Amino acid sequence: MKTVMMLSPKDNNFYNFRRELICEMLRRGWRVVLVCPYGSKIDALKDDGCEFIDLPIDRRGTNPLHDLKLILRYCRTIRAVRPDIVLTYTSKSSIYGGIACRAERVKYIVNNAGLMEFEPEQKWLRRIVYALSYVGFRGAACMMYQNAQERDVLGRLLRGRVPGRLIPGSGVNLEEFAFCEYPPEGKIIFNYVARIVKIKGIDEFLQCAERVKAAHPDVEFRVYGDYDEDEYRAKIARMQERGVIRYCGVRLDMKPAIAECHAVIHPSYYEGMTNVVLEHSAMGRACIGSDIPGVREGIDDGATGFLFRSHDADAMTRAVEKFLALPYAEKAAMGRAARAKMEREFDRRIVTEAYLQQIERLTGEEAAAR
Repeated sequence: MKTVMMLSPKDNNFYNFRRELICEMLRRGWRVVLVCPYGSKIDALKDDGCEFIDLPIDRRGTNPLHDLKLILRYCRTIRAVRPDIVLTYTSKSSIYGGIACRAERVKYIVNNAGLMEFEPEQKWLRRIVYALSYVGFRGAACMMYQNAQERDVLGRLLRGRVPGRLIPGSGVNLEEFAFCEYPPEGKIIFNYVARIVKIKGIDEFLQCAERVKAAHPDVEFRVYGDYDEDEYRAKIARMQERGVIRYCGVRLDMKPAIAECHAVIHPSYYEGMTNVVLEHSAMGRACIGSDIPGVREGIDDGATGFLFRSHDADAMTRAVEKFLALPYAEKAAMGRAARAKMEREFDRRIVTEAYLQQIERLTGEEAAAR
């Protein structure tokens, strides 16, 4: 029996974006071991047939002692399970999990999920992160790149010595996120769906909402997501009291919220490949997003939505105003074009098949016939 271990900092990374891959591996009779901090979605994955190891991880911590402990925990876990291959997801799990895999001489596939953005004064942090990335990634059997910039930068860092494959992010499940008819003409609803943290562009989004709401009182700005930075709690509460935005909390199932909106605004500073844009597009909604790698690939500017310069509330406001000025029929047509783009380029089955091919190749076995 083939044993596949998967490392992630959160349960939803497995459940929301890898469940199709996990279910296919289980269907083939493979043993799948998930390693991450416990979260409520783990129970459903265990019901599917996965094994689970609860391993705490501080996703934003920078304490070297804690990071060393994480590497040691990964080493002990790998040693206990002895997987045939390890799949790592997001930067911290990929860097430190990669170091552990090298130490334990286990093959691993990295999905780094995009490049961090650094301020000019953070050159020292950039050097540290890139040095750690080199150590963690250079022994990988394959790098799964989510966008071309990530491929080019990390390819140079690794001096072209690690095989890579460009995939459309996590892709999107086109059956689960099925196309639905555009909402009725009238009050326009915009979604923000992301962690409430500076790097997701929440400051610019709130500035944009303030300005647009003043000119278009009937427009509604909805915010979905958990607080990664508590400093925003009071600000969002005040803006909700004034009627500028509506905070909707965390939703396990975003599909009803997507169905109700006319467009999503995604002002993130960096991404691997944004699932927010892919999921809204799949359901036939226009997307207004930062012109950055990992977002721009999911939006055809002027056809499925609009792009704007990152970190720029003025540019975002102009893009939102441009969308509001479109006739209702053109807004709906943007949504249909977005769905068609997802069908052509971002079907999750593309990603699942890419992983299955790599696992079969690297473990030296042919999986059972489909």
